[in-house]
Amino acid sequence: MLTLRYLLVLLCTAVLGACKISISVPEGGSVTTRSGSLSCPGGETCVVNVVDLLFDETFVARPADGYRFEGWRKQHRGLCGGTTAPCRLFTSGFAGNDALMAFLASDEVFFLNPVFEAASGNDYGTQPLSACFSPDLFRQGTRFVSEYRRPGPGGGYFVAEFDQVIDGTGLFQGNPAIRMRLEQRSEGELLATNLTWFSINLGAQRLQYYGSEVETAQPPLTSATLTLAPFKLNRWDLAAGQSFQQNYSSTLQDSRGSSSSQTVELKTTYLGTETITVPAGTYTACRVLEESVETGGTGVPARSSETQWYALGTGILLRSESEDSYQEFLRGAINGVPQ
Repeated sequence: MLTLRYLLVLLCTAVLGACKISISVPEGGSVTTRSGSLSCPGGETCVVNVVDLLFDETFVARPADGYRFEGWRKQHRGLCGGTTAPCRLFTSGFAGNDALMAFLASDEVFFLNPVFEAASGNDYGTQPLSACFSPDLFRQGTRFVSEYRRPGPGGGYFVAEFDQVIDGTGLFQGNPAIRMRLEQRSEGELLATNLTWFSINLGAQRLQYYGSEVETAQPPLTSATLTLAPFKLNRWDLAAGQSFQQNYSSTLQDSRGSSSSQTVELKTTYLGTETITVPAGTYTACRVLEESVETGGTGVPARSSETQWYALGTGILLRSESEDSYQEFLRGAINGVPQ
């Protein structure tokens, strides 16, 4: 059965030049497109005309400070109703279908209306973690350029620049995997290059990380390989309040021949959504807590924890915070589109 989202594609294609998308934005946020063609503020209604078979836009709901995005409204002729992810609408692939081209004889209007709710106290929203999972970040060719800051050792901040691209596939320690290349810079100067190897199950919304290879670009020049066995699992299918546990080993071997291993017991808890403000702006974010127990050669377990916030819809890491430090998102662009 076709969803209304795809029905829109069919109907708009059938009446080229006549189909319209009405976006009524309440106070508490705005709606933009990833292409930058639309910015609809709170309290206004914006109309988008679908004029040809080349229409392809992704609509993103952005909550204002003190609000959270609850999802697209379910209604008659409502698009993406009941979902919280960015809403992609497109009209490609239907040229030459006479039945579709003749489906409508008059103008049609469809609705894409966001729901924003005021955030109160420390209450978490109940959207699933999948609302902060973006498959686009893990597709071949996707490039994510970003800047983060963390406290500097002598005061102020250290700003790190990252250039990340999914650029191929291969074998890592015998595992067929996707390769993510990450170059880290500071003030434009290359510091290190990291190759991370992973696999992804889009249907289950799970990623398996097998390890990484890193090379420094500044003296002393070193290289090292980190192997996670069998893998570290990231699950994006959790409901608010849900946890899961996993065990794996972590082995680090560098170019000088030294090696160290440890076992990791990791508990991941998804707390829910909340509004968070970082230098890049105010976002609705999924809050995740990772608590680990790492045991190395001494046999003495070391406990640590880290809290992470991921942006609703885009999956961008907005902030990570451990017992002794933090980093936060300054700016970034996915395939050239500012986020």
